[in-house]
Amino acid sequence: MQRMFKASCGATEYQRQGKGFVFPNLCGELCPHCRSDYLRAHGYYSRYLILEDFSGEILVRRYICKECRRTVSLLPSFAHPGRAYGTKLVVDVLYNYYAMGKRICDIAADSVCSRQLFRWFRIRIVQNLNMLAMGLTNALCLRGPPLGAVAEKTRVGQFFSYIRSYDTEDISLKIFGHSRRTYLTPLSR
Repeated sequence: MQRMFKASCGATEYQRQGKGFVFPNLCGELCPHCRSDYLRAHGYYSRYLILEDFSGEILVRRYICKECRRTVSLLPSFAHPGRAYGTKLVVDVLYNYYAMGKRICDIAADSVCSRQLFRWFRIRIVQNLNMLAMGLTNALCLRGPPLGAVAEKTRVGQFFSYIRSYDTEDISLKIFGHSRRTYLTPLSR
């Protein structure tokens, strides 16, 4: 299981601090899986992260339940769960296409994202749009979904315009905390 937290610094500083970074302490919390024992520190693992201004390995803090032997990992908010590409990069690429009307070849040339990966992002977002709209509505305690009943491309553009009007990482954290899903989480999970 992964939990996200708001990092107090950017990816470069986070990487530089390594194990010296002050992670949220989950020791003393009940295991979210079995609820029969408390979590204990269980070391770190490294994962690769790609952002517009950063690419490299970062450390992720892990905790373990001694009873059920399952782990909980703490992922910084600038990283996207299950993906090498960071949250802000995914949002920026999709915003440029849907809300700003940029062409795919221009976006691929301007960012570290390939056309094939961009296509995959687009497919997943369209599949998840209704779930994301409801997650955003619930996470921000809105009275209704921020999207109108318009064409699909316009709705996705509205979604990313709305997200970019806030802090992208905060919105991602709130949606993930509320629904345990991210922008690119498959619905079949």
